[in-house]
Amino acid sequence: MPWATIKMMLVDWLYLAALGIGMALLSMAMDQMIEYMQTFQMLLMTLAGRSGSSGYDYLFTYLSWLGYTELLVICSAMFVHYVAPQAIGSGIPEMKTILRGVILKDYLTFRTLISKVVGLTLSLGSGIPIGKMGPMVHMAAIVANLLSNLAENFEGAYGNESRKAEMLAAGCAVGVRRDSPARFH
Repeated sequence: MPWATIKMMLVDWLYLAALGIGMALLSMAMDQMIEYMQTFQMLLMTLAGRSGSSGYDYLFTYLSWLGYTELLVICSAMFVHYVAPQAIGSGIPEMKTILRGVILKDYLTFRTLISKVVGLTLSLGSGIPIGKMGPMVHMAAIVANLLSNLAENFEGAYGNESRKAEMLAAGCAVGVRRDSPARFH
C-alpha cells in the first residue's frame, strides 16, 4: 500500500476521532453547566418558598421560577442575537441547505459555534423544554468545518469542495447521536 494512501487514511481516522471526541467533550461540558443552572434554580425556588406563609410561599416560588427562567432565556436570546445571529434556531435546515451546495455566509464559523454553545446552554439551563439534537448537528458541522480547514494544512485533499461536503456530512452524523435524557429535577 503506497504511503500516500496510508497517510490519507490516518488523517481521516484522526480527523473523525478528533471530531467525535471533541463533540462528546463539548456536550458533556454543556450538560454539566446545564445541571449547575438547574440545581441553582431549585435552590432559589427552595429559598423563595420559606416565608412562613403558605400563600406567599407559592407566590415567591412561582416568581423565582418565572424570573430565573425569563432571565436565562433573555440572556440567551440577546447573546445569540448580538454575537452571531446565524446561531438562531435549530440549525438542521441550514445544514441541509449547505449540504446541497448553497453557500450560507458565516454559518460555519467559530463565532457561530460560541454563540450556539452559550445560547443553547443558557436556554436549556433555564428549564424550558427544547431539544438539543438540532443545535448539536449544527455545532458538530461547525467543528467538522473547522477541523477540515485545519486538516487542509496536513492533507491537501481536505481543500477539495467534495471532501469538505463529506466532512460536513460526517459532522452532521456526529451531531445526531442519542443524548442522555435531559436532567430535569
